[in-house]
Amino acid sequence: MRSRRPNAGFTFIELIIAITIFSIIAVSVYSVFRAGMKLWMKTNPLIQANQADRFFFDTISKDLKNAIMYYDSTNKDNVNFAGEPKKMSFMTLMEVSAKEGAIVYLELAKVTYYFDAATKTVKRTVATKVEGFDEAYAKGTDILTNCDREKIGFQYCYKDSFGASEETYSYDWEDTWSEELKLKIPRGVKVKVGSYTKTIFIPTADKPEVKK
Repeated sequence: MRSRRPNAGFTFIELIIAITIFSIIAVSVYSVFRAGMKLWMKTNPLIQANQADRFFFDTISKDLKNAIMYYDSTNKDNVNFAGEPKKMSFMTLMEVSAKEGAIVYLELAKVTYYFDAATKTVKRTVATKVEGFDEAYAKGTDILTNCDREKIGFQYCYKDSFGASEETYSYDWEDTWSEELKLKIPRGVKVKVGSYTKTIFIPTADKPEVKK
């Protein structure tokens, strides 16, 4: 019986076969990884943009749904709601967390959303009683970035006629909330961002009386 040599190893042919198999596996793994990276790089900006849009709509919906009528007898220039195609501001109740922990209370604030053409961003500013509800002293953040001016817009509506139910109401949509209606709150606001449009109805709004 032939004994195996103690120093026996792989033959040259065996090494070539092993290297070939390893190369095929490595190329296959790299191809799958590269395809995955390409797909991720292509879809990641879209995912981030969708998340930013979702956060924007959630924030503006909460602000508008908490909008209230507010009148200050010491202020001759009272404005409950001001609306333009690229800017709107209104009084709203905001949830605030206490410094000590989970206690939450409501604080009156003036919120403004507007498109900044210089930076191509949609900004959200908040002015509380501490800032005197003054936009000049408001704290601002960029809530949307890399925006196209033509793809950002606001429209405002009021009930034009009454019916038996909410579905039978007729609405007039305008690009501007007129000066005559500044002490009123619109029934709803239509918010446009890119290809997305969302109509947000305000529960506390009343039908304004428009001067003829």
